Amino acid sequence: MAGGIALRDDTELIQSCIRGDDGAWKELVDRYARLVYSIPIRYRLYGADADDVFQNVFGIVFRQLGKLRHQTAFAAWLITITHRESLRVLRLTRSHEDLEDTISDSSTPPADRLEQWERQHFVHEALKRTEQPCRDLLTALFLESPTPSYDKIAARLAMPVGSIGPTRARCFRKFEALLVSMGFDKTF
Repeated sequence: MAGGIALRDDTELIQSCIRGDDGAWKELVDRYARLVYSIPIRYRLYGADADDVFQNVFGIVFRQLGKLRHQTAFAAWLITITHRESLRVLRLTRSHEDLEDTISDSSTPPADRLEQWERQHFVHEALKRTEQPCRDLLTALFLESPTPSYDKIAARLAMPVGSIGPTRARCFRKFEALLVSMGFDKTF
């Protein structure tokens, strides 16, 4: 739960969308809007062009969602569609020469920032889906600043100090498996 609202995982959300639940569609679009918009920006598509990519992508998702075989890999599928649509719009709006320059220019800092944001998106989504006490432990160890001492973490989570290390290792394995099941590419 986040802010008192139960979050549906992608599979549950997708099933609701397939059944025609308008609220589920809104939740799905809201969950992935920033991720989808981040990709056309990599291709230097802004404004109306980025909006076109966004609309085309979710149009494809609307038409094809029922055919998606591995619903746990929805995010990876969505990213692939968005890259393809970005390239399609880019080809329509730019000359061939501009296209080659844009695609080959991988040294732009905004692209690096967007890749970092995509990684953060995957981590954030996976953390929301991580069960307790792993979520609280990983948050305390890696997201809180300053990092609390093991004594404080142990007191907060009502666990022995000596079990934090082994629990952390188990939680990491579960977290990594969850990221992989969501389609996270380790080469990102």
